[in-house]
Amino acid sequence: MIRPLYSFLLLFIVLLSGCSEASSSDTVPKEKSYVSVYEYFDEFTGENLKTSVLQITKNDNSVELTLRILLSDHLKEKMMHTEKPIYFTFADLPGNETIKNLLVETPSLVQIELNSKENRYTISQRLKLKENVTEADNQALLSPASYRFQVINEEKLSVASFMGLEYSLLPEDNPK
Repeated sequence: MIRPLYSFLLLFIVLLSGCSEASSSDTVPKEKSYVSVYEYFDEFTGENLKTSVLQITKNDNSVELTLRILLSDHLKEKMMHTEKPIYFTFADLPGNETIKNLLVETPSLVQIELNSKENRYTISQRLKLKENVTEADNQALLSPASYRFQVINEEKLSVASFMGLEYSLLPEDNPK
């Protein structure tokens, strides 16, 4: 009678110690890693990514686009722990190809070097233009409202777009 009780108690203690080890290892936070930005594309919102007014500089047959962005800590951490590359680019607004039709070639996608200390980054992209741009085309080229900012995955597909680049969402650009 004592022997089965002893075996049961021993088994119970072993099970309890195993449970306590499992629960203590579960409480250790682990950094989640991601294969693709597509796994969290829905987190690219105005809450997690804020933009400045798009700065546009025209030089001869090219246009330089520059945008400052502010990433939330949460989104930046996810991006830093994503295996495949994340790109950025500028494009026409949906349903419009004015800018695209003025380009000699598709511009190279932009990557940024994310680091744990910075949340602010600058995205710059040069567009090479065809010759003989009309005045109407020139007005479209120089208007931030003509562009959208895109987050691109490793397959070179857009996973998020930001329009309204004529407005700044950066806190320091909008004093209260």
